[in-house]
Amino acid sequence: MTDAYGKTKILILDDERLIRLTLSAKLMGIGYTAVTASSVDEAVSILREDHKQFRAIISDIMMGDMDGFVFRDIVRGLDKSMPIFFMTALDPEEGGGFLKKILEDSCSYYLPKSIRPEVLLKRVQNIVASRKIEQFIERQLDEQRKSLELAANVQNSMLPNRVLMTPRGFYTTLWRPKDSVSGDLYEAVQYGKGVYLYVLGDIQGHGTSAALTMTAVQAFLKQFTLHEGEQTLGPADIANLLHKFFRKHLADVSYMTALICIHRPLLNEVVWLSCGVPDLIVVDPMNPDMPPINPQKRGGLPIGLLQDTVYSADDVVRTPLTKTAVCMACSDGIDDLARDADSEDVIPAELVQSTFAELATEARLNGSIVAVPQKFIAACEEYGYTTYSDDVTMLVFGTRYFPPGIFEYTVSMKAADIDRAAVSLGNWCLEQGWSDDLINRLQLVVEEMLMNIHDHGVDNHERLTAVASMRVRSVGKNVELTIWDTGTPTPTKELVAGDSSAEFELLNREMSGRGRGRLIIRALCNGIARNRYQNLNETIFFIPFEYQPGEAL
Repeated sequence: MTDAYGKTKILILDDERLIRLTLSAKLMGIGYTAVTASSVDEAVSILREDHKQFRAIISDIMMGDMDGFVFRDIVRGLDKSMPIFFMTALDPEEGGGFLKKILEDSCSYYLPKSIRPEVLLKRVQNIVASRKIEQFIERQLDEQRKSLELAANVQNSMLPNRVLMTPRGFYTTLWRPKDSVSGDLYEAVQYGKGVYLYVLGDIQGHGTSAALTMTAVQAFLKQFTLHEGEQTLGPADIANLLHKFFRKHLADVSYMTALICIHRPLLNEVVWLSCGVPDLIVVDPMNPDMPPINPQKRGGLPIGLLQDTVYSADDVVRTPLTKTAVCMACSDGIDDLARDADSEDVIPAELVQSTFAELATEARLNGSIVAVPQKFIAACEEYGYTTYSDDVTMLVFGTRYFPPGIFEYTVSMKAADIDRAAVSLGNWCLEQGWSDDLINRLQLVVEEMLMNIHDHGVDNHERLTAVASMRVRSVGKNVELTIWDTGTPTPTKELVAGDSSAEFELLNREMSGRGRGRLIIRALCNGIARNRYQNLNETIFFIPFEYQPGEAL
């Protein structure tokens, strides 16, 4: 945009040599560098070589076989906002509507050739200066966007795995920033033998400040949970430590609402403390008419809000659980889901409770508990609550329950862990009395699908740190294998409305890193179905009990 001496460069296109010389001299007189072209072809050649070197273009309209408007169309293919000054001797009233054509483009301007030199120069200076400011703002916004992307990546790296199943307990999550970054956080960690600590936090405010505060709190929680001596502390003790951390380091920045839960599967209980967030929700398929879990309205103030706040055992709720009970902690972004941006019609608390209860009960029975958070949000959107005014975070947890005839497993995207998952699946299938041939085909589909995800993750760091989940069960003449994973592209509208096999083909086009996986998977299945809930992909493979090689499936 400038020459070697730092002068702004302007391109002049006119087929009259005198006009080119006159304009060049006047522009040079006020500190610009002028580059001239006598034809459209010459001007296009200069621009295609490096159009970014110019701040503006001054062009005639009538030039031989090609007019200035055709030239403008070519320029717009290179730069949609380059200022173009059309300088012509045509009369606006008699010029065939050329003035209207000029004004059709928001970055085009009319200059009569009879214009006084000082007015012309002033006009060019003003537009070029405006263009510089616009480009400066664009660069700042681009830098801001890159910074937000970096912050979002840092936040993602601070969060624990999205889902985890152990022999005793499980948790599954949804973390959905309203914008690029989030003030919400969650932490899930084993807290002593057979005990689990879950913390869900919501930093007051939005944007970069809330996101930075979130990463500080997340780092504190990770350091805190590393010390085994701290694992005897209850929810009130942990809240006091968080409060002390806030008041010392973050009091001038923000405060945080939080839900702190300690789940003890062996004792069939959860002990929890709400500090300004919605109460824990507990549903139980074995006891659908559970009494209120917090009738005394226990709880505390948001963490870091007031200096003298102290949390005690009187603020803590102890809730007995059965082995099938499911607990949900959520940020208040759930309560803010609305029908539209201007509507006061937010989702009723009763609908939140009943929708979660229905989904959790069904998921407990069919082994799809890992998909509950995403399916919950999808259900809310089906009811019409599609507008988000805040970040949304959900953490669903409970005691591990083994539905009869269903295999559930979570696996990290590492080759060794994928092999172990296939071995565990094979052992379970042997217990079901399934044939070696079926087990081999099932293991092959699992390994190929998971390795496709693994191979695709080589260029996507989020995929390499992700966890996939699987469910296997017998349905009619098929074994139904369901794999849940995150991070693949959203299907196109055309394929969502089309058949599932074409959709599967598109979404796995670049996931067959070993070159054969996609064909093997398709050949071994009677069918493939694919669903997407928020950022969660659900792929269902129907693998026949009886299969003849070469049979058209």
